[in-house]
Amino acid sequence: MGKNIYNKKQGFTLMELVIYLGIFIIIITTLSLFAITFIKAIHKSQIKKEVSLNAYSAMRTMLYEIKTAKNIYNPISIFDFNPGQLSIETTNNLPAGEQITYIDFYIDDDNKLYLKRENQEPQVLISEDLRMDNLQFEYIASSPESIRISITVAYDTNNPEYQYSYNLSSAASIRK
Repeated sequence: MGKNIYNKKQGFTLMELVIYLGIFIIIITTLSLFAITFIKAIHKSQIKKEVSLNAYSAMRTMLYEIKTAKNIYNPISIFDFNPGQLSIETTNNLPAGEQITYIDFYIDDDNKLYLKRENQEPQVLISEDLRMDNLQFEYIASSPESIRISITVAYDTNNPEYQYSYNLSSAASIRK
């Protein structure tokens, strides 16, 4: 008599099911861990980019205003101290009827960097997610008047995994 090939059992045994389920769980766990690590790396990269771009932008703004200023206004400026303050006399963006105006750079109580033009509202120079850990001005020459600026911009978080700060220094001379 011929063998009946249709009598073989179809389906999985319990042992095969456990093995397949175990392999599936290992694959899903590995993919999940990889995805989490990848997402964290992207987030850290975005933080570093935001901090460094804000630091460069703030520094570029301060250097431009110093280079186009007429004088350093010493009575209000705070040199060689953190947080420092710089006040300059300028003829840029003059209020109506004025021949000279003042610009101040300073940090407020929330560690945000501001540019304040006379008779105008202060402008925040860094993102809300960031803070200034250092703002220092050094008077380095009187002819022409020159200022060295040192700043530290940091990501404002309590999570140690995402803490990042960026130091930047530069100098500018007034071009009268």
